Amino acid sequence: MEGPFVENLRTEIEGTKGTQLLDRSVALLNYLGEVGEKGARVHEMAKALGLTLTTTHRIASALERHLLFEKDPYTRRYRLGQSLYMLGAKAADGMGLLRCCRPAILRLAAQTENTVSLMARSGLNIVCIDRQQISYVINSLADHIGGQVPLGVGSASRAILAFMPPEEANGIIAANAHRYSTFNGLSADDIHHQLPAIRERGYVLDQDHPFDGISSLAMPIRPQRRNIMGALVINATSARMPQERIPQLLKSIKREVQTIERGAISGCASEGISRRHDNE
Repeated sequence: MEGPFVENLRTEIEGTKGTQLLDRSVALLNYLGEVGEKGARVHEMAKALGLTLTTTHRIASALERHLLFEKDPYTRRYRLGQSLYMLGAKAADGMGLLRCCRPAILRLAAQTENTVSLMARSGLNIVCIDRQQISYVINSLADHIGGQVPLGVGSASRAILAFMPPEEANGIIAANAHRYSTFNGLSADDIHHQLPAIRERGYVLDQDHPFDGISSLAMPIRPQRRNIMGALVINATSARMPQERIPQLLKSIKREVQTIERGAISGCASEGISRRHDNE
């Protein structure tokens, strides 16, 4: 049964019906999730998704009325609304991921004095579920809660792909291949080439890539006999992540990941994980 969200949108958007309405609305939501905080104007969204200006404006206005979009009154750019962040947090907590990981994120951020994020898969993308920033602002690919990029882009993303079943990972990379070139010329072959070494090391270290002067260290969260849950990632300026500091950062992030994995096995996220597996 369709909920009030779809029913209300159907009455508000003329000429767009049923699943077509839902598909277009979701496409706009995903698009704004990808562009992040800079947002997009109506004509940019219409061009990116191949929609008419009229249709795009009507859907965007309806989503704004439902607080799923917000519009800057000066620039006229749309961004994802705060309601989505709250829904995202509830969704993550519904499967136990956020509840299980939050203490570890806080400890790791306080100990390293760097930004720590929790990333998880969302379809063909990776999304920021939680983020703790301690002492300074830093750029990252998904630089806010709810931000997302294609799976394969960024350290946390490759950490997750490397430990997924190979057929599933290959399918995701193939589906996202056309999206990679916008990220500093990244290609599907680049990602495929890196995955074996990541599986051997158990972590991903990016230094001065994709942003000059920014480094990241990511480790997958993969409890024994469970599907991979996500990844923890430390982002820092490269000056704060010199080569000689990597062993200590690895020790710290590994300890917190192991704590999360033990918690997941012992029941911290057992209810949510069980529901997920029952539906697979």
